[in-house]
Amino acid sequence: MGLLLAAAGLALLIWQVQLVGVDHIGDGFREVGWRGFLAILGLSLFRFASRSLAWITLIGRPVPLRSATAATISGDALGNLSFLSLLVSEPAKAMYVTRHVPAAEAFAALAAENFFYSVSVASVILGGTITMLATFVLPESLRAVMWLSLAVMAGVLGAAVWLARARPALCALARRWLVRTPGSRLDRVLDRLQHVETQTYAALSASPWRLGVVILCEAAFHLASIAEAWLTLTLLTGSATWLNAFLLDTVNRFVNVVFRAVPLRMGVDEFTTSGFTELLGLGPAAGLTMALVRKARLLVWAGIGLALLGRRALSR
Repeated sequence: MGLLLAAAGLALLIWQVQLVGVDHIGDGFREVGWRGFLAILGLSLFRFASRSLAWITLIGRPVPLRSATAATISGDALGNLSFLSLLVSEPAKAMYVTRHVPAAEAFAALAAENFFYSVSVASVILGGTITMLATFVLPESLRAVMWLSLAVMAGVLGAAVWLARARPALCALARRWLVRTPGSRLDRVLDRLQHVETQTYAALSASPWRLGVVILCEAAFHLASIAEAWLTLTLLTGSATWLNAFLLDTVNRFVNVVFRAVPLRMGVDEFTTSGFTELLGLGPAAGLTMALVRKARLLVWAGIGLALLGRRALSR
């Protein structure tokens, strides 16, 4: 399935490039330039650091921000380049910082940070979707999709509130249902998961000031992402509004959530972004080039992340 998704995404990307034209894309990259691209990389580094600070705040131990940021970059590199996404990226992040904190404790805090991040993403998509529905005259098919995403994101936020309040012992329930022989391999695995689950709920119960830091970090992440969209759009078109940048970032968040299994969101990101810039009256070339600039930024960080992983493996 992963190979089929990658092949379909590549075909979609090639079709989009042929439709817009290589010359238009090349002109767009020249408009961005090296200075603009370095500024985009700087904003994305700030985003990595923001989520890393939220993570180590929930760990509650003195983990250097530099190490946590390197772990985040490395884990995201694996997740973006593979079909397994979060299943490989998050354990890799936890293993990266084992010289500072036990892996299970790091992973539990990471799960708690992902909870706050998911809530923030759902909030951004919810706000962006409401803004689109209120601001633009959209085709009925697109409006139906947006109303559906609105309902899904509202459901995600409702589930998050329930999870934070109820804190169900899911692993204990799984042990009662699935384990027939105490001490079996499955029982030992579920026992370890139950321990991580307990630590995750403990991280969610952090002191108010720590939770405040986490919320500020997640907000800073999204503000930097919107600023990156605004900067890229400004470099490509000569002018951009913060509203357009916010809406384009909302579309990007939506694509990242729905098409996470597609490596690099290849083809899908380009198709949706070019379609949306055409809807905004900016033309499909601006959207396609913007998505390709984002892809180039992602590949640069993926290369850095793999290099960091290689250095970490050699040091061990």
